[in-house]
Amino acid sequence: MAQNGLFPVTYARHRDRYWKRLSSFHFVKGRSECPIVEKEVLPVAAAYPILFRKIETGVEPVAVLSLIPDAPTPFVAQDGRWLAGYIPSDLRCPPFQAGLSEQQADAEQGRLQLMVDETLGLVTDVPGDEPFFTADGKLTAELLRVRTFLQARAASAQQTQSMCSVLEELKILEPMKSYEGVSLPAGYLGVAAGRSNALSQAEKLTLFEFGAIRMIHAHQVSLSHLTWLSRAHEQSDRPEKSKHYTKNSDISRFLSAMAHAQQEELLEVGEV
Repeated sequence: MAQNGLFPVTYARHRDRYWKRLSSFHFVKGRSECPIVEKEVLPVAAAYPILFRKIETGVEPVAVLSLIPDAPTPFVAQDGRWLAGYIPSDLRCPPFQAGLSEQQADAEQGRLQLMVDETLGLVTDVPGDEPFFTADGKLTAELLRVRTFLQARAASAQQTQSMCSVLEELKILEPMKSYEGVSLPAGYLGVAAGRSNALSQAEKLTLFEFGAIRMIHAHQVSLSHLTWLSRAHEQSDRPEKSKHYTKNSDISRFLSAMAHAQQEELLEVGEV
């Protein structure tokens, strides 16, 4: 069954169809944030502000891409290139996503259903593109890599949720409206001022046990990017300085220098 253009990848539906690799990040241009997972907090903190937001299941950390709702993010060039050195894992796999399997056997094996978004223009009928299935009806090696990547990210997302539950229980997070003069959109949470210094020994041990201390430190270090992001929005509004964010622009060089992990491939097996 389709949900918002998402279909399970099945032999019956996709045996004679093909897919194209992501070649442009225009689909991200109007997004103000994207969720991240614990395994990528360090490279994310090197390039983006990390804040927290309430969701149905609790709290999740997000990489902030824009401080102005619906405004273009400065991390996407006008030609669709991603300008930062690290691409958050949530943005790397279109048109594919992970979904819950409808088959009990898969659920028992801990497998996720591979879903494909057919609204992005990346599913085709062109034989020269990537096939979904081999001649004997099995997922191609490339799609197996995609599924492995999504499974690894889903496992990391569960660990992230456990970390954030600890942060909530210890009342470490509070609404964050601004940082060093930079106003933030409503709904963001940050580490309460002075709270981390006032933790008891037992609370510190709990944070270390769940690995949440690294999330706190990454969040705190990453906040320095808010000033830059605010300045990038201001510059993009000035006609005389609204240059394309080309490879040689100051903004592009700054973004590349911030990130520790350069990405030659959009997909890496089992890593996020």
